[in-house]
Amino acid sequence: MSKPTYPPTYNPHVVPSLVPKPWVPPPSTRVTLINCRVVDVVKGRIIPELQTIKLEAGKITSISETSKDMEEESRNVVDVDGRYICPGLIDCHVHIIHTPGEPTIAQMRQVPRELAALRSTYVLRTMLTRGFTTVRDLGGANKLIANALEEGVISGPRLIQCGYVISQTGGHGDSLPSISGGNGEGCCGHVYSSGRTADGVPAVLKAVREEIKAGADFIKLMIGGGVASPYDSIESIQFTPDEVKAATMTAWNSGRLMCTAHAYTPDAIRHAVDNGVRGIEHGNLLDEPTAQLLKDKGIWLTPTLATYGAFTRPPFDKVLPPSGMEKNKYVMTRGLESLTLAHETGVQICFGTDLLNSMHALQTEEFTIRSIVLPSEAILRQATVNAAKMLGFEGQLGVVASEAIADLIVLARNPLQDITVLDRPEENLLAVIKEGRLVSGQLENYPA
Repeated sequence: MSKPTYPPTYNPHVVPSLVPKPWVPPPSTRVTLINCRVVDVVKGRIIPELQTIKLEAGKITSISETSKDMEEESRNVVDVDGRYICPGLIDCHVHIIHTPGEPTIAQMRQVPRELAALRSTYVLRTMLTRGFTTVRDLGGANKLIANALEEGVISGPRLIQCGYVISQTGGHGDSLPSISGGNGEGCCGHVYSSGRTADGVPAVLKAVREEIKAGADFIKLMIGGGVASPYDSIESIQFTPDEVKAATMTAWNSGRLMCTAHAYTPDAIRHAVDNGVRGIEHGNLLDEPTAQLLKDKGIWLTPTLATYGAFTRPPFDKVLPPSGMEKNKYVMTRGLESLTLAHETGVQICFGTDLLNSMHALQTEEFTIRSIVLPSEAILRQATVNAAKMLGFEGQLGVVASEAIADLIVLARNPLQDITVLDRPEENLLAVIKEGRLVSGQLENYPA
């Protein structure tokens, strides 16, 4: 037996783990999917002929009609046997930090930040298994979590995030007790919050710049009252015009970042749009002139209807305080009406859910709710191509197309015929592919 030397020779099995970030996966291998019924979300149709989709290094490299002679494709050929291939779904309004574990919003606000971040990994993983390969977080998530997802440290959708939402004192994003004043963050030291407060132009400038410095992909402002906040009525209008302009101009000048606004009423929506906001969250009390304004200005609207119905049913009917339940009932009754108005006016609409704690399990219910008033093809566009365009990924996400990112879901039934099949993933969602990797479900012969 030879005598060991110093330094020793590396064990070849250990060498791959000696890189700075050993958790980063290598590019996905080449895979060929044959006999695919491709869902063309742009045209709202199924491509008539069965298609072959080639994936490599996280991208779709080509799409063509399936040939009967596939002998040259002897490696990693997956026959999907006529099942439906749809783009990965995109939820444009989530709160991954509002996790299961606490029964009420008041108790959620006492959870330490570190625990909330750890619990969010469960939320992210389950979103992916429902077919959501990209999500946009509207308050609480940060670039650290987004990077962990991108690098493969944790499993979940691609994450677009705004960091902390920005609220005036006493606004919808101020979670401090009413007797405590404000500390600039809207939270209590180590305790979790999704918002921070800023009053006056200098404070708003500082808040926006700090969120951008921390890696925010966009900025969210609380421009009107909310359901879950205890101090403000739904009708309230928050921030001054100068404060809103300071935020929108700073975001744009700092890298063409978009500002979106929490707003329910026409007055709040107009206040936001007139001062440079490019997106509206909720918009449940929309009227015809304001809908036309959104269309004419090219403003994005992300309604979130699933959350209001969830708050009315056990066990979630105790999550909000009585005042919140009254506000929830008020905006819920107008939600479908406003969605219909926006669609008929031609407003750019995206898919969003806004669910909290264990309500995340109802994420796909948004499809069924919207189907009450909208056709399936319109809803599917909202959760794919529309969402991708708003997020700045037009042509890369939300479509099954050559050179697009290989985010796909495999369905047993046609979502254009009945969008509610997406609300029964346990029956209809056979597999989820993210960047060319099979991340949920099963497909025979798909490489690990």
